[in-house]
Amino acid sequence: MSAAFVRRGRIAAFFKARRGLVSVLSFVALMAIWEIAGRGGNPLLTSHPSAVFRAFEAQAASGVLLKAFLQSLQPLLIGYGLAAIAGIAIGLLLGRYWVAEAGAGFYFVGLDATPLVAFLPVLILWFGLHLTVKIVIVFLFSITPIVINTWIGVKGVPKTLVEVGKSFVGSEAFIMRQIVLPYALPSIIAGLRLGIGRAIIAMAVAELFTAISGLGGLLLKRSEDYDTAGMFVPAFVFMAMGIVATGLLIWLERRIAPWHKATSAGNE
Repeated sequence: MSAAFVRRGRIAAFFKARRGLVSVLSFVALMAIWEIAGRGGNPLLTSHPSAVFRAFEAQAASGVLLKAFLQSLQPLLIGYGLAAIAGIAIGLLLGRYWVAEAGAGFYFVGLDATPLVAFLPVLILWFGLHLTVKIVIVFLFSITPIVINTWIGVKGVPKTLVEVGKSFVGSEAFIMRQIVLPYALPSIIAGLRLGIGRAIIAMAVAELFTAISGLGGLLLKRSEDYDTAGMFVPAFVFMAMGIVATGLLIWLERRIAPWHKATSAGNE
């Protein structure tokens, strides 16, 4: 084995053990490129990180950003929470019982492929312009990946495991709780991770259509004022919310399903 090969292996191991460092370096490099490229542009059309940071400071100091964030957080938590509860329950039923799968499975497959944005005007007519419509939109956007991933995870449970549970006279509730759920858990978490991204997009879309409050409303107002740097602030908050939420779900998966990471071939 050559010294160069050993050296490359050590460098790779160093960065693998410090993934956060790789993420920070990637972010710094991107911001540096954007800063250099953005400074020469028209401020009405483009911006750069230092200008966005100054806009962030101004919006944070005035309290506008915090108010918008809290207004957006409420429908996001309620809508996504309801989608997670209902989506996992429905996915378990679809994966476990063929009658439910045959009778209702295709609805969620169709809903997943439906351009829900086209129905926003109708939903606004039905539910108004305030909190309820935002919750409904977040719920509808985020429930399908949760249902489908849970459904797939349950369908993937080996029949031998279920038969072992039945041979020990385990009840259906016992089999669902002790066999099906643990095995399908990684797929359920994957569905929740996809769902939170959809939920944040839905929240932004709902607020852009209602244009009343929240981060989406703030983004729309800044764009109407041609405040490009200020417009990037709520956009980055949306991005940060997605990153933080996904990180929390990854942490949750490692806590409640540590065996999945140990047996996974990904990210070696």
